[in-house]
Order: sequence, then structure tokens, then C-alpha cells
Amino acid sequence: MNIANNSTSKLRFSGKKTGVAITLPIGWHQESNEDTNYATDIYYQSLGEPYSPCITVKIIEIPEAEYHQNNYQELSEILLTEQAQASFSQTLEILEQRIENIDQHSARIDVFNMIDEETKIPVTQYQVTIQLAAAVCGIVAIMKTEDQDFYRPIFNEAVSSLKLTPN
Repeated sequence: MNIANNSTSKLRFSGKKTGVAITLPIGWHQESNEDTNYATDIYYQSLGEPYSPCITVKIIEIPEAEYHQNNYQELSEILLTEQAQASFSQTLEILEQRIENIDQHSARIDVFNMIDEETKIPVTQYQVTIQLAAAVCGIVAIMKTEDQDFYRPIFNEAVSSLKLTPN
């Protein structure tokens, strides 16, 4: 049975900074960000256009005194609050929230619509937080809301392909 023909060809990326491996369709590119606070890898299709699809992966170290099994949930709530404040309407339209296991780690996925404060463009954000041994992996994928039907399945597949071996 040949099922390779019913999907686009994929590339496996290994995060240069984060060590997180992800699979994306051919045509995506990888860039390492010089974020001095967190190990960060960025994946994109094209640069320059506001809200062209992009995925940012960060590893956020948790100080031992603050570490617990639900750091990922806390980070999700912080990110949702920050995004609501950055939205032109100051509200988010939550499309989906779920708890999953990703590569044998507890994870939370939040998908929501908002209106960018600066550009006034309706955007959909796909946000994932994953509990690691001494850190949280945060993934933010963003797209124009009008493109979400095309990109959300790509992001779902990319997230399910993750292998978490932080550097």
C-alpha cells in the first residue's frame, strides 16, 4: 500500500538552538534566532509579509525553586493573557484548547483568533506548551485567520511530529 502520494513531501528539521526536531512540508525554512534569553528556532515559508506562516520554538528553563509538573499550564495562561493585551479588541476568540501527550510529555494546545493591534489584521495563533524535565518548550505558530483552514492541519501534523531532546 503506497500512501506517500496522498500528502506533500516533508522535511525533518533538527533545531540548531533548541534540539527540538520537527517535520514540515518542503518549502519551509529554518532560522536560528539570536534571542539571548531562550534557545529559539524559527521556521517559515517566506519572509517579509506580515503574518506569513511562521513557527517559533523556544526552550524556557525553569529555576529549580519554581519547577513543578504544571509549569506548561502556567506558561499557557501567561501567553494567553499577553496575547489578549496585544489584541486590538483586547479579547481572544478561543477556537480550541486541549491537553495532550507530545513525545511522552504533558502538553497543552491553545488555538485562538485575535486582531493584531498594529496591523489590524485578523490572525490565528496556534500555541503549544510542553512540560520538560527542567524547562518548558513553547511553540507559537501564527497565520492570517483567512489562511487557517490550510495551515492548521500542517501545524497539527508538525506538533505531532515533535521529538523533544533539548540541547
